[in-house]
Amino acid sequence: MASEPPRPAPTFLVAAPRSGAAALRHVLNQHPAIIIAPEFDFLVEAITPDGRLMKRDAFLRSVDFNSRFKKLGLTVPQGTGLAGIAQALLDQVAAARPGAAIVGATLQHDFDRILWLWPDARFIHLVRDGRDVAMANVRARQAGNLWHGIAEWTEAEALWDRMSHKLPPDRQYTIKYETMAAEPDYEIRRLCQFLQLPVAPEMLQQAGVLEREAAGRWRKAETREISAAEHRAARWLLQNSYFLSGTVRPPSILHRAALGIQNKAAIANHRRERLGTGLWVKGGLVGKLGTRKAKARMKRRQYDILSRNED
Repeated sequence: MASEPPRPAPTFLVAAPRSGAAALRHVLNQHPAIIIAPEFDFLVEAITPDGRLMKRDAFLRSVDFNSRFKKLGLTVPQGTGLAGIAQALLDQVAAARPGAAIVGATLQHDFDRILWLWPDARFIHLVRDGRDVAMANVRARQAGNLWHGIAEWTEAEALWDRMSHKLPPDRQYTIKYETMAAEPDYEIRRLCQFLQLPVAPEMLQQAGVLEREAAGRWRKAETREISAAEHRAARWLLQNSYFLSGTVRPPSILHRAALGIQNKAAIANHRRERLGTGLWVKGGLVGKLGTRKAKARMKRRQYDILSRNED
């Protein structure tokens, strides 16, 4: 019996949320030899920092309320642990484009943990101005201000910095969203060179999805708020060649407390509007006083509503 040919190492597109990964993934997937799936963060969430893998039953429970997993339409195979599940899910992605040389997925956080499953994985690191990412989070009402809106971006860039020092150069490629949008032809050719593939004309034709108009919206925020956000992310902004707008100062203790209250209020109000005030209040009461079954029913009901119009 002929042995199965070895699978190529997967390629992961890593970027903080709202950094433009969906647009870049769209461009990449125009190539007939590339298939990059949307967010596979449910996999890294099933791996501890020291490499312990979640048990099968626990994984099934974790994805039961994961709308992103549901939208992928993937099937968890029977009788295998997390490593086997992960490979089977990626194989299902590859099956959508038979013969693809580059198969992978998108990761938005804790992406170093994927190396416990695929030690030889390759990475495309997309970085966007953290202040624009923060403003996008505020506009999407996932954060109440730039200070909190930039936190996840800072964590992602700090993680990539640690991770990139451990990866050989031929397994990592960093690209700036702004450069990609300004010079798509040049950057797409460089990216294809890293992937060792010829450029597909379809990729160049779709480069218009990379918007340049959204850049710099953070400048409309208050100077004090910008200063606080830049202080939080100064190292990573400068390391990625994003210049600071002026003198940066850390927020005072009182200002930081006010930013925290503002952030919690914005997120809570957004959730209340999506669920409806009645269900939102009832969910809080059930969460504090309800039985396990009541909590499970409430979680399912809220999940059904939130997954219909997920941001």
